[in-house]
Amino acid sequence: MFIYSSILPCYLLFATASPLTAIRELIFQSPLDLSEPSLRLQSVSGISITQSEKELFYQLDNVHYFTPYSFPAHTVSATGFPDLDDAFHPLVILPISKPKEGIFTIQHMEPLIESYLSEDDVLSKSFFETVILHPDSDSDDFNLEMTVIGYLMREMNTKRIILDERLSINVAAPGPALPGIPIHTISAKSLKEGIAGPCVVQYGEDRNFDLYPVSRLYSDYYKTFVSGIYPLNDGQGTYKTLNKIDEHGNKLIPVPSRHYAKGSKKPLAGERAAIKDVYYVKGVPTSAGSRVFAAWRGDVYTTASSVQKLDENGAVIVGKVKTAGPFSPRGDHYQSCGTSSSGPSCALAAYDWLDFTVASDTGGSIRGPAAVVGLYGNKPTQGIIPLDGVVPLFKFTDTAGIFTRSPSKLKKILETWYGDSPVNRRHNHLPKTLLVPSDDFPTMRKDIKFMVMDFLQAVGSTFGMKVEMINQTAIHPHDGNSHGSDDMMTIGDFDVAAEMWQWQTLASQVVEAYEHVNGGRFPPVGSEMSTNMRRARNTTWGDDEFNRMTRKLEFTAKSFNDIIGRDEETCSKTIYAEPMALNQMPEYREQKLNDMTERLSPRINPLYPSTPSSISGAPHYIVPIGQVPFKSLVSDQWEYQTVSMSLMAYPGCDFMLLDLIDKLEKAGVITEVKTGRTTFDVVSE
Repeated sequence: MFIYSSILPCYLLFATASPLTAIRELIFQSPLDLSEPSLRLQSVSGISITQSEKELFYQLDNVHYFTPYSFPAHTVSATGFPDLDDAFHPLVILPISKPKEGIFTIQHMEPLIESYLSEDDVLSKSFFETVILHPDSDSDDFNLEMTVIGYLMREMNTKRIILDERLSINVAAPGPALPGIPIHTISAKSLKEGIAGPCVVQYGEDRNFDLYPVSRLYSDYYKTFVSGIYPLNDGQGTYKTLNKIDEHGNKLIPVPSRHYAKGSKKPLAGERAAIKDVYYVKGVPTSAGSRVFAAWRGDVYTTASSVQKLDENGAVIVGKVKTAGPFSPRGDHYQSCGTSSSGPSCALAAYDWLDFTVASDTGGSIRGPAAVVGLYGNKPTQGIIPLDGVVPLFKFTDTAGIFTRSPSKLKKILETWYGDSPVNRRHNHLPKTLLVPSDDFPTMRKDIKFMVMDFLQAVGSTFGMKVEMINQTAIHPHDGNSHGSDDMMTIGDFDVAAEMWQWQTLASQVVEAYEHVNGGRFPPVGSEMSTNMRRARNTTWGDDEFNRMTRKLEFTAKSFNDIIGRDEETCSKTIYAEPMALNQMPEYREQKLNDMTERLSPRINPLYPSTPSSISGAPHYIVPIGQVPFKSLVSDQWEYQTVSMSLMAYPGCDFMLLDLIDKLEKAGVITEVKTGRTTFDVVSE
């Protein structure tokens, strides 16, 4: 594939009722059979609750929702609410600011509600049945004009209002009486500052309000997810798998309200993420793309520290995505999304309710899919973040990175994720040289060549950089598997070393455990993986072989990094830039179609585009710059394929590259990409 073919598949081993709308309940008699459950009707249709898991499924305003209620998100002390029973009810919490005028009016409330509805894909009008109003900061007491109450009743169909005791309704005497609606008071600061958004409320036996979170259920039409997951809020960091499908058999993914991030000072508050299924998440199975590995691994009792760091900084994890095999939302919908991080790439290119996805890259598993699908993606400096709790592939080159649609979001997330790493090097300004391999330009498709040259010129003119061409064919006159130097690591060396390392470190244990409980049978894995594992089993590799390969890797890494160069002021003396994987695109799901299609451009450069960074440990970032048409063998129509540039720097210079990418967006050289068939809007000629 993008670097080497034989080790990339390794992950395969491994109705409104008066006066209030109660959320109705259906109870599964058996919590284990989710296919055609026998239902005992407790009330009219609405919500399903499994007996073993406290889960609510309901529909409001023609939108499907999910609420777990094992542990409340908030509990509010309240007594004397005779109009509220112990059923579940929809509710919205609105923090409001004290106006300069000192009184909160309909002129303040109307735009507030409009913004709440427009900014969130989860909140809907039905949640305004009960409204909690509380100050958004530690402000003095202030009044609400009675028109606010009338507006909520008239426009939002509100049936009950609950006020923080710092708020009062301003009724001038003589004047109109209060509207006929229950209005209750809770003590000041019953809710933490800034808490907002939709909830499900239950009035408990202890006469407290228990407030539970709300998630909208989205269907995974492109088959990118292993499962949706959600936090239990048990105080232990435990997540649960949501085993629920829609009427068409698509997995349902629980997506919480964006308003839950209001008031948070965490840098990633509210950023929705899906995690590649090689990262451990406490309470959620990890398969690494293989049922054999999932059975061997068993229950997961810890979360990878890298995932925990995202959670602690406010990111919202909504599910685990596949390593391979999803359907691409791009082009004719029968394209591949690349290698073993194709699940994270496809999901982000498909669904605008996701903000970023977390993946891993050993030899191109993020960079290839980012280029194929048209996303911002990265392989960071080796060792920039701990990889405990991540299924290993090859310890010398394993890294953790992400996909985003936005350059600025890429910078924000990665600066948070990698921010405290000792691997980071400082930079005072950007390098002055773009180092560009010239090998492929003579045979490059004309429209792509113009696009690439325009990008290089724009970068050069924006930052005062010069473009320096380098001929890799002259430096490396042999193909990727032979090199003429016993000191250099070839792609073949890399392949064998990774295969043997994974076999001895992990795969042999999985195979032996499977054979032990299955009468000596070899595990059912893909044919290529089976061949690789059998070959590794029959190959003797000891410390001498690994030491020899380590010396080769270190020598080759130094050779690559010396070409880029180190600089104290700019971190990296140059930025190595080239188009990414044009000879691999378009890429279909079937090899037969790939054998028939005409690729965008041939590759003359003897180095695969992701090889230098994988071996050298250098940061390598992918930037979409445009799209070009191709005639699809599936749709028989002209579709569009993304063209991306890869940017590589000296190890430790990730933040310099992020600074460059951010400045390129601000200068209008690159832009945010979109979901759907095309990476960018198609401009009619």
